[in-house]
Amino acid sequence: MDYEKFVKNNLIKKVNPDVVQIKHQLKRAMQDLETAQANLKIDLTWALTIAYHSMIRACRALMYSKGYLPTTQQTHKTIIEFTKLVLGDEYHDLLAKFNRLRRRRHSFIYDSENHINHEEAQSALETAKKVIVEIKARI
Repeated sequence: MDYEKFVKNNLIKKVNPDVVQIKHQLKRAMQDLETAQANLKIDLTWALTIAYHSMIRACRALMYSKGYLPTTQQTHKTIIEFTKLVLGDEYHDLLAKFNRLRRRRHSFIYDSENHINHEEAQSALETAKKVIVEIKARI
């Protein structure tokens, strides 16, 4: 796979694959999913945000497994783009949902927008579960 465009644009850096970090990231991704599920009863926006972060953690595990990590430039966007490259076009729709969640999370964190309904939060959890399953299958 050609990750060179990411390296050239200083969006990712080469690292040694780290089995311990991969396991930690995946374990925490699963814990985040449970936390997001529990938060559906408490705070829908945080449920969505935590589900989103579970995907970020799983995708970081994927990056570690390939020997890369994102730099500090456009970190979350880079993680999603890297994952698109690894998973391929077959997962375009799933990763488009992931990217929409990135924007929703950004609006909540940085603009304090808080307009998430139960269906959106539940959909975020379902998207996260699917992304994590695909990531685990490739590590």
